Amino acid sequence: MALNIKRTNMTLPEKMSQNLKNILIVFDAAGYNPFSIETVIELAIRSRTGIQALYIEDNNLINAVGLPFTREISLYTAAISHIDSTLMMQKLHADAESIKKQVEAIAVTRSVSLSFSSVRGQKTQVIKNRTQELNMVFIPAVYSSNGRKQQHQLKHEVALVFDAQSPSCEKTLSIATSQAAKNNSPLFIIVDSEQSKQHVEQSMRQQSGRGNCHVVDLSTAEDVVLILQKHSPGLLVLTEDCRLFNDEKVLQRLIDSLESDILLLR
Repeated sequence: MALNIKRTNMTLPEKMSQNLKNILIVFDAAGYNPFSIETVIELAIRSRTGIQALYIEDNNLINAVGLPFTREISLYTAAISHIDSTLMMQKLHADAESIKKQVEAIAVTRSVSLSFSSVRGQKTQVIKNRTQELNMVFIPAVYSSNGRKQQHQLKHEVALVFDAQSPSCEKTLSIATSQAAKNNSPLFIIVDSEQSKQHVEQSMRQQSGRGNCHVVDLSTAEDVVLILQKHSPGLLVLTEDCRLFNDEKVLQRLIDSLESDILLLR
């Protein structure tokens, strides 16, 4: 099958802002990495758009605390205490308010417009629904004690899953190449064929980018996930209609297993 990719001479800001609504960034009780906010702010500035921040009150977490055997263990003291759904909702509301203040403070200093809201639901389903409404969804890396250290060390690494069958594949390539160049690091790219590899390498040369391409069958999500886990990038860029997501569980696996920011485009 011939590779049919639409070529364009538009500049990066033009490509990013074409039909682009606000960038959505999602938060939840898992926390986030401060580097993630800087990344999404830079994306908003370069794409000439604003940011919609959404705090997800995860149904799985809320339902779990309703079970009789559920207990809360302090991260700092290891103390065990009882927790119910009412207390959990109070904690989630307080967490959302704290994140809102932190993100607002950064957005104001960079003159980026920001809106903040909360919604209750299952995380990946909420993301899927919102991706249909917006062109760009940013999922921050989890703010864990191990994650903070690894993300600090690898925050310059950018990975791209290039699916030539996606209408937005050229946009993902431009954004990932630009982000890697900004970070002064080579781009790690997973492509679906030798033909895609040749096209991506030519496109990067035209943009003065650097990168390493690896040909992988995108219909085999397990292989791609394992490669990404081994590489452990700071930012993963891919399209929301990528063939990886033929399996609805793949996005949750990427969120759970990678200490990486994830940028979904459509």
